Amino acid sequence: MRILCFLSGSILSGKEYVALDAISGWLQAGHSVEAMFVGWHDGKFMERLQAMHVKCHPVKLGWYYLKNIKWSFDSLIHYPGAVRKFLAVQKHFRPDVLYVDSFRPVVLLAPFIKTKIVFHVHEAITFSANQRMFIKPINKRISKYIAVSDFIKKDLIASGAAPVRIEVIRNAITSVADTPKQYIQQNILKIGIVGQILKVKGHTDMLTACSMLSKASIAYKLYVFGSGNASYIDELKALATALGIESNIEWIGYVADKQKIYNTVDIVVVPSVCDEAFSLVAIEAGAHKVPVIATRSGALPENIIDNETGILVNKEKPQEIFDAIYQLYSHPEKLESMGSAARRHIIANYSLADMQYKMNGLLNDIQH
Repeated sequence: MRILCFLSGSILSGKEYVALDAISGWLQAGHSVEAMFVGWHDGKFMERLQAMHVKCHPVKLGWYYLKNIKWSFDSLIHYPGAVRKFLAVQKHFRPDVLYVDSFRPVVLLAPFIKTKIVFHVHEAITFSANQRMFIKPINKRISKYIAVSDFIKKDLIASGAAPVRIEVIRNAITSVADTPKQYIQQNILKIGIVGQILKVKGHTDMLTACSMLSKASIAYKLYVFGSGNASYIDELKALATALGIESNIEWIGYVADKQKIYNTVDIVVVPSVCDEAFSLVAIEAGAHKVPVIATRSGALPENIIDNETGILVNKEKPQEIFDAIYQLYSHPEKLESMGSAARRHIIANYSLADMQYKMNGLLNDIQH
């Protein structure tokens, strides 16, 4: 089977990692894969694809942005060239399936697509009027939706997608070695917050909870892994200074080595104020025996068993984050038992081989 992937790929983040896992499975199954992705990118995603010997076709297919006229104008200028490039790739490669991780290429290229479409949905749609207005018109063009969680499946149905065309295939992680984990070494609790630094990710709530830890005289260190807008990071650093906790925080930046991240920390906090479609961080942490404290947002309650593999708290409630951290700090045996339970849960339910098997099966099904 020939699979043409049209992916976001501007940076290497959650759904790009999932796409790489899917492509790896297709290649192992003997399928041919080529990839198109947005021409405005940092090169990291393309490097990963090229390392897998996947032919890459960067293309400047943009979008309209109400808050950024310059980007919209740039997208408009490049649209004719993007269409020509897509048509050329489609003619040369003759794909059996077009796999996309966004509705945008389907909307913009709808008149030119001559094959079946699989849409891997990583984001909630009903909560964005900008996206919702496009789902119903393209619904008939989509042969299959892949929802990364039950939350996303419900969201798609609410947006008008046909339930019979939706299959839930949860994201997965590669095998993680089962190594001993020691907690609260040198009597310092090490807390991690991992991923893109955005307002919707709840970093301000995390900092507020940390100020409560300081007031409670708890020895801790917060490690902030991830990158984001420089001005927003400066705002967060200013808040940390105002709260008097700047000496307790290390701003690490982006780290590709997952083992290095999770071996550093005792707890990971996912304080999202948005509805998370999945949260790969929660799965990665659990596989490394790191309990997760997360908000009851989106799919997070599907991935974390409350008070068994982690602790769930309400959104925008720093006090509840503090209480959960304090509970684990005060009872180190819970850190160990939750960490072990989290690993068992992740290994049993989020295997990469299982995800790849289901992805292969789905593509085979739509061919018949």
